[in-house]
Amino acid sequence: MTGITSDTADISVTVSYTRNQGTIDVTYIDEITGQVLTKKDLSGGTDDPSNYTTADDIKSYTDKGYELVSSDYPDGGTVFTDEAQHYTVKLKHGITNETDKKAVNQVIHYVYKDTGDKAAEDHTATLGFSRTISTDKVTGEKTYSDWTADNADSFSEVVSPVLKGYTADQLKVSEMTGITSDTADISVTVSYTRNQGTIDVTYIDETTGKVLSTKDLSGGTGDSSNYTTVDTIKSYTDKGYELVSSDYPEDETKFADDPQHYVVRLKHGTVVETENKSVNEVIHYVYDNGDKAADNYKATIVFSRTITTDKVTGEKTYSDWTADNGGRFAAVLSPIIKDYIASQLKIDEMTGITVDTADIEKTVVYHKVPAGIIVPPVLPEKPSKPSDNQPKTPTAKAVKDNKTKDILPSTGDSQKSQIVLTLLGIMAVIASPLAILFKRKKQ
Repeated sequence: MTGITSDTADISVTVSYTRNQGTIDVTYIDEITGQVLTKKDLSGGTDDPSNYTTADDIKSYTDKGYELVSSDYPDGGTVFTDEAQHYTVKLKHGITNETDKKAVNQVIHYVYKDTGDKAAEDHTATLGFSRTISTDKVTGEKTYSDWTADNADSFSEVVSPVLKGYTADQLKVSEMTGITSDTADISVTVSYTRNQGTIDVTYIDETTGKVLSTKDLSGGTGDSSNYTTVDTIKSYTDKGYELVSSDYPEDETKFADDPQHYVVRLKHGTVVETENKSVNEVIHYVYDNGDKAADNYKATIVFSRTITTDKVTGEKTYSDWTADNGGRFAAVLSPIIKDYIASQLKIDEMTGITVDTADIEKTVVYHKVPAGIIVPPVLPEKPSKPSDNQPKTPTAKAVKDNKTKDILPSTGDSQKSQIVLTLLGIMAVIASPLAILFKRKKQ
């Protein structure tokens, strides 16, 4: 207040106070649909109790099928305050679940075909399916889950019973897959027919592995087959076959419930003969004038092979040629003739001889040692006992050890050198007159 003067009268002002009013709202929400079910608005003096709980309203909703999810309003109520208060009660639809069951059945009947009478106990099997039915307790709406198999969704393979003397038209009822809750019950009938016995006798060429023929027999079970294999086997042996084995009874057999299979095995008869071929080695020993100096040396390698003739086809098969001594001619030492020297002291070993090798012929020429040239004697390292044998015609001898390098017995290194020098001298003396002879002949 301004402008107050001495003349201003006393001023009296009254200020009135009004009690504050607080507000509270409680909102009820359907959490499934997201909609507000109701809203409770409260007001009152600050610090006064609200005198309200949600218990009755919540019960009214649960009686309708709702279920409380959450509430932030205090259970015992609250008091008004200067500021507005907001609370939320959330509810959801209650759900009831129940299981729905369904079964699919399989029945297999076993009957005799001629009479229709029961042949064996029925085979039964059942597949169970389940689903869940969920009912909304607020709206009454129902929802259904998919059908699922309790254990399996297929019927297993079923082998038909074996009845002696009968054959089923289905040896087994195959597995059935993809069965669903909508599949109708399944009924299968297996019929049994009285057996007719069968026998087959197969004649096999064991050499080629081929079937020569098959004899098929049939008749009532227990009846005799009235068949033997004697005549058929003879017809094959007459063609060159030989019987290997037969499991067919010699005194016939009888038809049985089960098929009977017999095998007669034959093979091609063969004739085996041996063919020989020789390769010969001949070494002639002559003087330089052509006269015989010593007996010929002869050696033979014999090659052999077998020829097998198939008595059925006439086809011949040949084995490889084999040599009786490994296909080699041993080295041969030339005979020693007094006062003569051989053009070859030995004929070397010859290897790799085959059946196609031509006969081998060689000649060793002996030359007279000129007078005045002395061939030193070959002395053995150890003196041997004097022999009483009379002089014989010189003969060639094959070297037994193919590793032998020296023709003459070892006489020590100095003696070997002396022999070599002497032999070279002899050859030179022999060669000189021959050279002059050839020169004169040419002139």
